[in-house]
Amino acid sequence: MVERAASATTVTLLPGHSEDSANGGDALDSAMPDYGGKCLDAWFVADQVTDLPDDLREVEEMRKHLPEYDEGLRQYRLKNRIELSFSSEDGRTVVDSSVTLGTNANEKPPYVAVEGQRGEQNLVREIIERDDLDWFGGKSKLRADVEGKRFESGAVREEVDGVEGVRASVLLGGSDTYIEIMREKFYELGPVEFLETTGMDVETVPAFVVQPPNMYTFLELAAMADGTTLARVWDASRYPKHYLYADERKRDETEFEEGSRLSGGEWRPNENANERFGQWALEEQDLRSPFSPHTKSGYEQFVDHATSFGPYPAMTHAEDGEELTASEVSHALPPLFPW
Repeated sequence: MVERAASATTVTLLPGHSEDSANGGDALDSAMPDYGGKCLDAWFVADQVTDLPDDLREVEEMRKHLPEYDEGLRQYRLKNRIELSFSSEDGRTVVDSSVTLGTNANEKPPYVAVEGQRGEQNLVREIIERDDLDWFGGKSKLRADVEGKRFESGAVREEVDGVEGVRASVLLGGSDTYIEIMREKFYELGPVEFLETTGMDVETVPAFVVQPPNMYTFLELAAMADGTTLARVWDASRYPKHYLYADERKRDETEFEEGSRLSGGEWRPNENANERFGQWALEEQDLRSPFSPHTKSGYEQFVDHATSFGPYPAMTHAEDGEELTASEVSHALPPLFPW
């Protein structure tokens, strides 16, 4: 009897350094555009690192410590995971009763925290602490919003050139809970009253408040009886940065370019970073996002078309088996949509 097991994990990072200005950090040191201190940089705390370790267990143990909070916060945005295992009597077939599938569906999402030490100007923190509003329950730390943004396929049997295997996929997304609440209030109050209530300028209520963008990965893992494994991230949000870990080791990552600031202290838009940020915010309106208001078939068509030219899959890692190559398995198995 041969035992087969494989795992694949994606980790989404918001690159950035310390924003603890009282201890040498920079109040605007984040990969998010700041927009005058009144927008996303005020709603996201950067993860205080610009890269992640090779060991997944080390990533899971990392914490960022902020003066505003007693406990350390995880140094990543989202984690998506698939584990597959089964037995094979001959290295070609799968023992049905032995198949197990694991995900991190029950893991609580990381916190979204409002940055800014007390005493510093921060519009969102001011709204939280106002006596006449109770939009956020007075909390400057909430779990990321993942409601309705998780789809799992279950374990699916496959056969490639006479060799059996199993694969599964999970599409997981999440967004900033504060922005989601802001969106609800924007539509409930209407644009004019919303601006009057919050004190925000019209320029600082762009598409990401009207339709909050999601960070997400579409992860698939295949394991064949001969030992071939194939982890593919068919799609990932354009912002911020994603990593693929296979069997607990870092194997691939997406590109990311940080913004920068002028020596005088003003934010200088980095064309590449902000272009990607803008595309990320706008993709919720079209077929580019699995959470768009359009049908799931539209997203399937987009991914199927995108896989015919680069850079899709967004990330991948493969190991050849005793009879099959990972390339053979890849060509035989199209995307497994998890709905």
